[in-house]
Amino acid sequence: MLPSAIRPDTSPSRPVSALSTILIYLGFAATGTCMALPGSVLPALLTRWSMADSQAGLLFFLAWIGTSIGALLVRPPVTRSLWMGHGLLSLAAFGMAYIAQRSPATAFAWMAIFGVGLGLIMTATSLLQSARQAHRRGAELNRLNLAWAIGASICPSLAEHSLRVTDVHSIFAAVGVFFLIQFVWVAACEQAPAPPPAGIAPVAPGSAGRWALSLWPISLVLVICLPTGIEASMGGWIATYVQRTQHAISTTVTAGTCFWIGLMVSRSLSSILLASTGPVNTPARWMFTESGVLRQSLATVVLGIGALVLSGNTLGVLPGVFLIGFGLGPVYPLLLAIALQYSDKSAIFFVAGLGSACLPWLTGVVSSATESLRTALLIPLAASLLMLILGLRQAARPANLASPMASGPRRPPAA
Repeated sequence: MLPSAIRPDTSPSRPVSALSTILIYLGFAATGTCMALPGSVLPALLTRWSMADSQAGLLFFLAWIGTSIGALLVRPPVTRSLWMGHGLLSLAAFGMAYIAQRSPATAFAWMAIFGVGLGLIMTATSLLQSARQAHRRGAELNRLNLAWAIGASICPSLAEHSLRVTDVHSIFAAVGVFFLIQFVWVAACEQAPAPPPAGIAPVAPGSAGRWALSLWPISLVLVICLPTGIEASMGGWIATYVQRTQHAISTTVTAGTCFWIGLMVSRSLSSILLASTGPVNTPARWMFTESGVLRQSLATVVLGIGALVLSGNTLGVLPGVFLIGFGLGPVYPLLLAIALQYSDKSAIFFVAGLGSACLPWLTGVVSSATESLRTALLIPLAASLLMLILGLRQAARPANLASPMASGPRRPPAA
Protein backbone atom coordinates (compact mmCIF):
# COMPACT_ATOMS: atom_id res chain seq x y z
CA MET A 1 0.00 0.00 0.00
CA LEU A 2 1.03 3.58 -0.51
CA PRO A 3 1.86 5.68 2.56
CA SER A 4 -1.23 7.07 4.25
CA ALA A 5 -0.05 10.59 3.53
CA ILE A 6 -0.86 10.03 -0.14
CA ARG A 7 -4.53 10.78 -0.74
CA PRO A 8 -6.63 8.67 -3.09
CA ASP A 9 -7.31 10.15 -6.47
CA THR A 10 -10.69 11.84 -6.68
CA SER A 11 -11.05 11.05 -10.40
CA PRO A 12 -11.02 14.47 -12.04
CA SER A 13 -13.02 15.02 -15.19
CA ARG A 14 -11.51 13.96 -18.49
CA PRO A 15 -10.73 17.52 -19.72
CA VAL A 16 -9.02 18.34 -16.42
CA SER A 17 -7.11 15.06 -16.53
CA ALA A 18 -5.99 15.72 -20.11
CA LEU A 19 -4.89 19.26 -19.22
CA SER A 20 -3.02 17.89 -16.22
CA THR A 21 -1.12 15.42 -18.41
CA ILE A 22 -0.21 18.13 -20.92
CA LEU A 23 1.07 20.48 -18.22
CA ILE A 24 2.98 17.69 -16.46
CA TYR A 25 4.76 16.82 -19.70
CA LEU A 26 5.42 20.47 -20.55
CA GLY A 27 6.87 20.99 -17.09
CA PHE A 28 9.09 17.93 -17.37
CA ALA A 29 10.32 18.98 -20.82
CA ALA A 30 11.04 22.42 -19.33
CA THR A 31 13.25 20.82 -16.68
CA GLY A 32 15.34 19.44 -19.55
CA THR A 33 15.56 22.95 -20.96
CA CYS A 34 16.60 24.27 -17.55
CA MET A 35 19.30 21.63 -17.20
CA ALA A 36 20.79 22.73 -20.53
CA LEU A 37 20.20 26.45 -19.93
CA PRO A 38 23.26 27.31 -17.77
CA GLY A 39 25.64 25.84 -20.33
CA SER A 40 23.79 27.47 -23.25
CA VAL A 41 23.98 30.98 -21.77
CA LEU A 42 27.38 30.54 -20.09
CA PRO A 43 29.32 32.53 -22.73
CA ALA A 44 26.98 35.49 -22.14
CA LEU A 45 27.28 35.17 -18.35
CA LEU A 46 31.09 35.01 -18.51
CA THR A 47 31.16 38.20 -20.55
CA ARG A 48 28.51 40.14 -18.60
CA TRP A 49 29.78 39.28 -15.12
CA SER A 50 33.50 38.97 -15.99
CA MET A 51 33.59 35.53 -14.39
CA ALA A 52 36.55 33.17 -14.40
CA ASP A 53 36.06 29.59 -15.52
CA SER A 54 36.55 28.40 -11.93
CA GLN A 55 33.64 30.61 -10.82
CA ALA A 56 31.47 29.26 -13.63
CA GLY A 57 32.40 25.74 -12.53
CA LEU A 58 31.24 26.62 -9.01
CA LEU A 59 27.90 27.74 -10.45
CA PHE A 60 27.48 24.33 -12.07
CA PHE A 61 28.54 22.57 -8.88
CA LEU A 62 25.98 24.40 -6.75
CA ALA A 63 23.18 23.90 -9.29
CA TRP A 64 23.71 20.19 -9.79
CA ILE A 65 24.43 19.35 -6.16
CA GLY A 66 21.13 21.12 -5.57
CA THR A 67 19.35 18.65 -7.88
CA SER A 68 20.70 15.76 -5.79
CA ILE A 69 19.51 17.40 -2.59
CA GLY A 70 16.13 18.12 -4.17
CA ALA A 71 15.73 14.43 -5.07
CA LEU A 72 16.36 13.47 -1.44
CA LEU A 73 13.78 16.00 -0.23
CA VAL A 74 10.85 14.42 -2.08
CA ARG A 75 8.30 13.09 0.38
CA PRO A 76 4.70 11.90 0.10
CA PRO A 77 2.37 13.28 -0.95
CA VAL A 78 4.39 13.79 -4.12
CA THR A 79 2.10 16.61 -5.28
CA ARG A 80 3.32 18.70 -2.35
CA SER A 81 6.95 18.09 -3.37
CA LEU A 82 5.95 18.95 -6.94
CA TRP A 83 4.49 22.36 -6.15
CA MET A 84 7.36 23.12 -3.77
CA GLY A 85 9.78 22.39 -6.61
CA HIS A 86 7.92 24.67 -9.02
CA GLY A 87 7.84 27.43 -6.41
CA LEU A 88 11.56 27.20 -5.64
CA LEU A 89 12.53 27.04 -9.31
CA SER A 90 10.37 30.08 -10.12
CA LEU A 91 11.83 31.99 -7.18
CA ALA A 92 15.40 31.15 -8.19
CA ALA A 93 14.80 32.14 -11.82
CA PHE A 94 13.41 35.53 -10.75
CA GLY A 95 16.38 35.90 -8.41
CA MET A 96 18.78 35.28 -11.30
CA ALA A 97 16.82 37.71 -13.47
CA TYR A 98 16.50 40.68 -11.11
CA ILE A 99 18.73 40.32 -8.03
CA ALA A 100 21.81 38.69 -9.57
CA GLN A 101 21.68 41.31 -12.32
CA ARG A 102 22.54 43.96 -9.72
CA SER A 103 24.60 41.74 -7.42
CA PRO A 104 26.30 38.93 -9.39
CA ALA A 105 27.70 37.40 -6.18
CA THR A 106 24.17 36.27 -5.24
CA ALA A 107 24.00 34.13 -8.39
CA PHE A 108 25.71 31.28 -6.54
CA ALA A 109 22.92 31.06 -3.96
CA TRP A 110 20.20 31.40 -6.60
CA MET A 111 21.73 28.62 -8.72
CA ALA A 112 21.77 26.30 -5.70
CA ILE A 113 18.04 26.97 -5.14
CA PHE A 114 17.51 26.55 -8.89
CA GLY A 115 19.01 23.06 -8.65
CA VAL A 116 16.95 22.06 -5.61
CA GLY A 117 13.78 23.05 -7.44
CA LEU A 118 14.80 21.01 -10.48
CA GLY A 119 15.56 17.97 -8.35
CA LEU A 120 12.20 18.17 -6.60
CA ILE A 121 10.28 18.53 -9.87
CA MET A 122 12.04 15.77 -11.79
CA THR A 123 11.85 13.22 -8.97
CA ALA A 124 8.29 14.06 -7.90
CA THR A 125 7.03 14.02 -11.50
CA SER A 126 8.59 10.62 -12.14
CA LEU A 127 7.02 9.20 -8.98
CA LEU A 128 3.65 10.80 -9.68
CA GLN A 129 3.35 9.53 -13.24
CA SER A 130 4.73 6.11 -12.32
CA ALA A 131 1.95 5.74 -9.76
CA ARG A 132 -0.74 7.07 -12.10
CA GLN A 133 0.35 4.74 -14.92
CA ALA A 134 1.16 1.72 -12.78
CA HIS A 135 0.25 -0.76 -15.53
CA ARG A 136 2.44 1.07 -18.07
CA ARG A 137 5.14 2.34 -15.73
CA GLY A 138 8.10 1.58 -18.00
CA ALA A 139 6.48 3.14 -21.07
CA GLU A 140 5.45 6.20 -19.08
CA LEU A 141 8.96 6.78 -17.73
CA ASN A 142 10.36 6.35 -21.22
CA ARG A 143 7.97 9.00 -22.56
CA LEU A 144 8.94 11.37 -19.74
CA ASN A 145 12.65 10.88 -20.47
CA LEU A 146 12.02 11.54 -24.15
CA ALA A 147 10.14 14.77 -23.31
CA TRP A 148 13.07 15.79 -21.08
CA ALA A 149 15.58 15.16 -23.87
CA ILE A 150 13.47 17.16 -26.36
CA GLY A 151 13.42 20.09 -23.95
CA ALA A 152 17.19 19.90 -23.52
CA SER A 153 17.86 19.62 -27.25
CA ILE A 154 15.93 22.77 -28.19
CA CYS A 155 17.54 24.86 -25.45
CA PRO A 156 20.78 25.91 -27.24
CA SER A 157 18.93 27.19 -30.31
CA LEU A 158 16.21 28.81 -28.22
CA ALA A 159 18.79 30.55 -26.02
CA GLU A 160 20.78 31.78 -29.02
CA HIS A 161 17.71 33.31 -30.71
CA SER A 162 16.58 34.85 -27.41
CA LEU A 163 19.98 36.45 -26.80
CA ARG A 164 19.73 38.17 -30.19
CA VAL A 165 16.70 40.18 -29.06
CA THR A 166 17.14 40.36 -25.28
CA ASP A 167 19.63 39.59 -22.50
CA VAL A 168 20.27 36.59 -20.28
CA HIS A 169 18.32 38.08 -17.36
CA SER A 170 15.14 38.26 -19.45
CA ILE A 171 15.57 34.58 -20.30
CA PHE A 172 15.63 33.68 -16.60
CA ALA A 173 12.60 35.93 -16.04
CA ALA A 174 10.68 34.00 -18.72
CA VAL A 175 11.64 30.75 -16.99
CA GLY A 176 10.34 32.20 -13.71
CA VAL A 177 6.99 33.12 -15.28
CA PHE A 178 6.55 29.66 -16.81
CA PHE A 179 7.18 27.82 -13.55
CA LEU A 180 5.07 30.29 -11.60
CA ILE A 181 2.11 29.35 -13.82
CA GLN A 182 2.95 25.67 -13.28
CA PHE A 183 3.14 26.29 -9.52
CA VAL A 184 -0.36 27.79 -9.45
CA TRP A 185 -1.80 24.87 -11.40
CA VAL A 186 -0.10 22.15 -9.34
CA ALA A 187 -0.99 23.77 -6.00
CA ALA A 188 -4.62 24.30 -6.99
CA CYS A 189 -5.50 21.33 -9.18
CA GLU A 190 -3.06 18.42 -9.07
CA GLN A 191 -4.11 15.51 -6.87
CA ALA A 192 -2.09 12.65 -5.45
CA PRO A 193 -2.45 9.33 -7.28
CA ALA A 194 -4.85 6.62 -6.24
CA PRO A 195 -3.45 3.44 -4.67
CA PRO A 196 -2.24 1.05 -7.41
CA PRO A 197 -4.28 -2.04 -8.31
CA ALA A 198 -3.49 -5.31 -6.57
CA GLY A 199 -0.25 -6.85 -7.79
CA ILE A 200 1.28 -3.54 -8.85
CA ALA A 201 4.15 -2.35 -6.68
CA PRO A 202 3.85 1.26 -5.50
CA VAL A 203 6.54 3.79 -6.28
CA ALA A 204 7.51 6.11 -3.46
CA PRO A 205 10.77 7.53 -2.18
CA GLY A 206 12.47 5.14 0.23
CA SER A 207 13.06 6.17 3.79
CA ALA A 208 14.79 3.26 5.48
CA GLY A 209 18.37 2.50 4.56
CA ARG A 210 18.73 5.69 2.55
CA TRP A 211 22.49 5.83 3.12
CA ALA A 212 23.17 2.07 3.02
CA LEU A 213 25.72 2.26 0.19
CA SER A 214 27.08 -1.12 1.27
CA LEU A 215 24.08 -2.57 -0.60
CA TRP A 216 25.95 -1.99 -3.88
CA PRO A 217 29.36 -3.22 -5.10
CA ILE A 218 31.99 -0.51 -4.69
CA SER A 219 32.77 -0.55 -8.43
CA LEU A 220 29.11 0.13 -9.21
CA VAL A 221 28.98 3.00 -6.70
CA LEU A 222 32.07 4.49 -8.35
CA VAL A 223 30.87 4.16 -11.92
CA ILE A 224 27.27 5.34 -11.41
CA CYS A 225 28.37 8.95 -10.90
CA LEU A 226 30.48 9.13 -14.07
CA PRO A 227 27.86 9.24 -16.89
CA THR A 228 25.89 11.99 -15.14
CA GLY A 229 29.13 13.88 -14.46
CA ILE A 230 30.31 13.64 -18.06
CA GLU A 231 26.86 14.65 -19.32
CA ALA A 232 26.78 17.72 -17.05
CA SER A 233 30.36 18.67 -17.87
CA MET A 234 29.88 18.36 -21.62
CA GLY A 235 26.47 20.04 -21.55
CA GLY A 236 27.87 22.88 -19.45
CA TRP A 237 31.16 23.58 -21.22
CA ILE A 238 30.66 22.61 -24.86
CA ALA A 239 29.16 25.95 -25.94
CA THR A 240 32.01 27.92 -24.33
CA TYR A 241 34.68 25.56 -25.67
CA VAL A 242 33.36 25.67 -29.24
CA GLN A 243 32.97 29.46 -29.12
CA ARG A 244 36.60 29.84 -28.06
CA THR A 245 37.99 27.42 -30.62
CA GLN A 246 35.67 27.99 -33.60
CA HIS A 247 34.77 31.70 -33.11
CA ALA A 248 31.41 31.21 -34.85
CA ILE A 249 28.08 31.60 -33.08
CA SER A 250 26.36 29.25 -35.57
CA THR A 251 28.85 26.48 -34.79
CA THR A 252 28.45 27.12 -31.07
CA VAL A 253 24.68 26.69 -31.20
CA THR A 254 24.91 23.68 -33.53
CA ALA A 255 27.39 21.95 -31.21
CA GLY A 256 25.11 22.25 -28.18
CA THR A 257 22.14 21.05 -30.19
CA CYS A 258 24.14 18.09 -31.56
CA PHE A 259 24.98 16.95 -28.05
CA TRP A 260 21.41 16.94 -26.75
CA ILE A 261 19.97 15.49 -29.98
CA GLY A 262 22.52 12.66 -29.78
CA LEU A 263 21.36 11.96 -26.24
CA MET A 264 17.70 12.02 -27.29
CA VAL A 265 18.19 9.78 -30.35
CA SER A 266 20.20 7.15 -28.49
CA ARG A 267 17.70 6.91 -25.63
CA SER A 268 14.88 6.46 -28.13
CA LEU A 269 16.77 3.84 -30.13
CA SER A 270 17.96 1.89 -27.10
CA SER A 271 14.43 1.55 -25.75
CA ILE A 272 13.41 0.04 -29.10
CA LEU A 273 16.47 -2.17 -29.60
CA LEU A 274 16.41 -3.60 -26.08
CA ALA A 275 12.79 -4.63 -26.59
CA SER A 276 13.59 -6.56 -29.79
CA THR A 277 13.36 -10.32 -29.82
CA GLY A 278 15.51 -13.08 -31.22
CA PRO A 279 18.12 -15.64 -30.13
CA VAL A 280 20.74 -14.02 -27.91
CA ASN A 281 23.51 -16.29 -29.16
CA THR A 282 23.58 -14.63 -32.59
CA PRO A 283 26.07 -11.75 -33.06
CA ALA A 284 23.39 -9.34 -34.28
CA ARG A 285 21.13 -10.09 -31.32
CA TRP A 286 24.01 -9.82 -28.80
CA MET A 287 24.56 -6.20 -29.89
CA PHE A 288 21.01 -5.41 -28.75
CA THR A 289 21.29 -6.90 -25.26
CA GLU A 290 21.79 -4.67 -22.21
CA SER A 291 25.46 -5.66 -21.94
CA GLY A 292 26.02 -5.24 -25.68
CA VAL A 293 24.47 -1.77 -25.81
CA LEU A 294 26.36 -0.75 -22.66
CA ARG A 295 29.73 -1.83 -24.07
CA GLN A 296 29.16 -0.04 -27.38
CA SER A 297 27.93 3.10 -25.66
CA LEU A 298 30.90 3.29 -23.28
CA ALA A 299 33.34 3.02 -26.19
CA THR A 300 31.40 5.64 -28.17
CA VAL A 301 31.70 8.19 -25.33
CA VAL A 302 35.49 7.77 -25.21
CA LEU A 303 35.71 8.08 -29.00
CA GLY A 304 33.56 11.22 -29.03
CA ILE A 305 35.43 13.06 -26.27
CA GLY A 306 38.75 12.10 -27.85
CA ALA A 307 37.61 13.51 -31.21
CA LEU A 308 36.39 16.72 -29.54
CA VAL A 309 39.64 17.35 -27.65
CA LEU A 310 41.99 16.43 -30.48
CA SER A 311 40.14 18.11 -33.35
CA GLY A 312 40.81 21.72 -34.26
CA ASN A 313 38.10 22.21 -36.88
CA THR A 314 34.35 21.98 -37.21
CA LEU A 315 34.52 18.72 -39.17
CA GLY A 316 35.87 16.99 -36.07
CA VAL A 317 34.09 18.97 -33.35
CA LEU A 318 30.48 18.45 -34.40
CA PRO A 319 30.71 14.67 -34.97
CA GLY A 320 32.62 14.36 -31.70
CA VAL A 321 29.94 16.26 -29.79
CA PHE A 322 27.19 14.15 -31.34
CA LEU A 323 29.02 10.92 -30.50
CA ILE A 324 29.39 11.98 -26.87
CA GLY A 325 25.66 12.56 -26.52
CA PHE A 326 24.78 9.47 -28.53
CA GLY A 327 27.05 7.28 -26.42
CA LEU A 328 25.94 8.73 -23.09
CA GLY A 329 22.22 8.27 -23.73
CA PRO A 330 21.80 4.61 -22.67
CA VAL A 331 24.68 4.42 -20.16
CA TYR A 332 23.06 5.83 -17.04
CA PRO A 333 19.72 3.98 -17.47
CA LEU A 334 21.56 0.69 -18.00
CA LEU A 335 23.85 1.20 -15.00
CA LEU A 336 20.81 2.19 -12.96
CA ALA A 337 19.13 -1.06 -14.01
CA ILE A 338 22.10 -2.96 -12.61
CA ALA A 339 22.03 -0.91 -9.41
CA LEU A 340 18.32 -1.54 -8.88
CA GLN A 341 19.00 -5.28 -8.77
CA TYR A 342 20.60 -4.71 -5.38
CA SER A 343 18.31 -2.06 -3.86
CA ASP A 344 15.87 0.70 -4.83
CA LYS A 345 17.01 3.03 -2.02
CA SER A 346 17.59 6.65 -3.01
CA ALA A 347 21.25 6.76 -1.94
CA ILE A 348 22.33 5.59 -5.39
CA PHE A 349 20.49 8.53 -7.00
CA PHE A 350 22.28 10.93 -4.68
CA VAL A 351 25.67 9.42 -5.58
CA ALA A 352 24.84 9.76 -9.26
CA GLY A 353 24.03 13.42 -8.67
CA LEU A 354 27.42 14.02 -7.07
CA GLY A 355 29.07 13.31 -10.41
CA SER A 356 26.96 15.91 -12.22
CA ALA A 357 27.98 18.46 -9.59
CA CYS A 358 31.70 17.71 -9.24
CA LEU A 359 32.89 17.10 -12.81
CA PRO A 360 31.76 20.47 -14.31
CA TRP A 361 33.23 22.27 -11.29
CA LEU A 362 36.56 20.43 -11.58
CA THR A 363 36.67 21.19 -15.31
CA GLY A 364 36.29 24.90 -14.58
CA VAL A 365 38.99 24.82 -11.89
CA VAL A 366 41.49 23.15 -14.23
CA SER A 367 40.57 25.56 -17.04
CA SER A 368 41.35 28.57 -14.84
CA ALA A 369 44.56 27.03 -13.52
CA THR A 370 45.91 26.12 -16.96
CA GLU A 371 44.20 28.96 -18.89
CA SER A 372 43.10 26.33 -21.40
CA LEU A 373 39.62 24.88 -21.61
CA ARG A 374 40.93 22.27 -24.06
CA THR A 375 43.29 21.00 -21.36
CA ALA A 376 40.44 21.01 -18.83
CA LEU A 377 38.40 18.72 -21.09
CA LEU A 378 40.96 16.04 -20.31
CA ILE A 379 39.02 15.70 -17.03
CA PRO A 380 35.85 14.30 -18.69
CA LEU A 381 38.10 12.33 -21.07
CA ALA A 382 39.80 10.65 -18.11
CA ALA A 383 36.37 10.10 -16.52
CA SER A 384 35.13 8.42 -19.72
CA LEU A 385 38.14 6.06 -19.72
CA LEU A 386 37.50 5.16 -16.08
CA MET A 387 33.82 4.70 -16.89
CA LEU A 388 34.78 2.36 -19.74
CA ILE A 389 36.94 0.20 -17.47
CA LEU A 390 34.44 0.03 -14.60
CA GLY A 391 31.44 -0.20 -16.92
CA LEU A 392 32.86 -3.17 -18.82
CA ARG A 393 33.23 -4.92 -15.48
CA GLN A 394 29.55 -4.29 -14.72
CA ALA A 395 28.53 -5.43 -18.21
CA ALA A 396 30.36 -8.70 -17.63
CA ARG A 397 28.30 -9.46 -14.51
CA PRO A 398 25.54 -12.03 -14.99
CA ALA A 399 22.32 -10.01 -15.23
CA ASN A 400 18.92 -10.75 -16.66
CA LEU A 401 16.86 -7.76 -15.75
CA ALA A 402 15.44 -5.34 -18.28
CA SER A 403 16.42 -1.75 -18.55
CA PRO A 404 14.38 0.66 -16.40
CA MET A 405 13.27 2.15 -19.68
CA ALA A 406 11.32 -1.04 -20.26
CA SER A 407 10.30 -2.18 -16.78
CA GLY A 408 10.30 -1.40 -13.10
CA PRO A 409 13.12 -2.26 -10.71
CA ARG A 410 13.78 -5.89 -9.94
CA ARG A 411 15.82 -7.49 -7.20
CA PRO A 412 18.27 -10.38 -7.51
CA PRO A 413 17.08 -13.74 -6.28
CA ALA A 414 17.80 -14.49 -2.67
CA ALA A 415 20.98 -16.44 -2.00
